[in-house]
Amino acid sequence: MFGFGRKYDNPALIAEINETQQRWFAFLDKLEARVGEMCAAAIPELKTVFAQDKDPYKRAHGHLLSGLQGQLSLIRTKANDAREEKINGLIYAAEGVIPPITSAEGSKYHQLLHTFRMACFNRHHIFEEKLHVAMEKLQAAAGERDLETAYREQLEAFEAIKDKFNCQQCGGNITIPKMFFIATYVSCPFCQTQNTFLPSTGAQMVLHDARALAEQRTAHLRQLAERTQPRNPDLHRQYYRAMINEWNKIVPDMAGENEKFYERLLKDIGHY
Repeated sequence: MFGFGRKYDNPALIAEINETQQRWFAFLDKLEARVGEMCAAAIPELKTVFAQDKDPYKRAHGHLLSGLQGQLSLIRTKANDAREEKINGLIYAAEGVIPPITSAEGSKYHQLLHTFRMACFNRHHIFEEKLHVAMEKLQAAAGERDLETAYREQLEAFEAIKDKFNCQQCGGNITIPKMFFIATYVSCPFCQTQNTFLPSTGAQMVLHDARALAEQRTAHLRQLAERTQPRNPDLHRQYYRAMINEWNKIVPDMAGENEKFYERLLKDIGHY
């Protein structure tokens, strides 16, 4: 792949790392520009539809907003797929052929890969934050959505259907043990066949909106932290902790990732 005829001197690998990082940064720049253009065009339309929609539940506005969020999700998926293929793919390939880290030459290349990984992952984190801000702007374009009601409706809908599934192999009744937000395998208690459970679009949106709902529930703490001058890191820490706790309640399966995000938030405010 890199012309490793000489393991301890591989200018091809160094060049590939540098070029891949440049392409990755440029790729995310383009995605961010697309997100910015989309939001700039969509926000006035969202406000107009919201104002003109006579439905008390503002479903026309909700459908438009969901479609826009879906477009942003596709952009996120595109970035995630590219990261896996281009960044992680290069790292895995290189790690399989460079010298051991215990050697002087190996240490050099492992450090090079580490620097490359951190630069690319940090740039991806910046992209994710900008994407989140874009989603917040879309949601706030015509006022705050009632995410709490939507969440409660999905909990009730799940309770109504959780015992109404049958095994595709033996026909035995299957109870879905908890609310899932992505496609999941559920074992039949009779024949142990793995059945695929596909959550509804509404349930998938719970996962998508979980952070926003957690932020709505803890908005009073955020407002207190933002109003307090001089800036009080303890108040921000209390808000972040409360927000993450609510996020974990909404989607318990994401608690591990949410806690990692919490650690990054603490580092950002210098209170970790």
